[in-house]
Amino acid sequence: MNRSNSSAASGVCLVAPGGRMGISASALADLTGWRLMNSWDSDQRDPQASLLALSAEAPGWLQPLDIDPAQPLGAVECWAELLGAWRLPTCLLCSEADRAAGLARSHWALLRHYRVSLVGMIQWGGDWRPAERRAEGLPWLGHLPSSPADPEALAELRLRLITASAVAAAAPPAPASMPLH
Repeated sequence: MNRSNSSAASGVCLVAPGGRMGISASALADLTGWRLMNSWDSDQRDPQASLLALSAEAPGWLQPLDIDPAQPLGAVECWAELLGAWRLPTCLLCSEADRAAGLARSHWALLRHYRVSLVGMIQWGGDWRPAERRAEGLPWLGHLPSSPADPEALAELRLRLITASAVAAAAPPAPASMPLH
């Protein structure tokens, strides 16, 4: 399996439970000033070649993956395993419903298990309750509302996302989760 040099990766892959992006990828690209890359469809034929091309891109990109990170692949267990092998900084986007259903926590655990270079998590839409998000113990970066929001909150999310992506690109692999058996 090919692995990218983490210093060569200067962008962020955006994943979501079920691959549901909506307009959030373009909203994040607008917020950060990053180039929005074309979405990959779920029947991607050669993910290795696509990730190789992505890792060679000039800095400042956002790649939405309209593919659930738990979706199985032929040569590897799932997309999360491939993202971990390539060490591309990855951000997890979850709706409030995904968070309430436990999908945010389970996808975070999946990404951590495969040593994905996780930038953090962003809640898309719904009500943002910072104290409750902090109590969850998950790496929430902030909230991207589906309607106009407080410019200060968006500026804070922008700063956190850009800073965390730079740190994730330079960080060594995260420890994998240990199996319970």
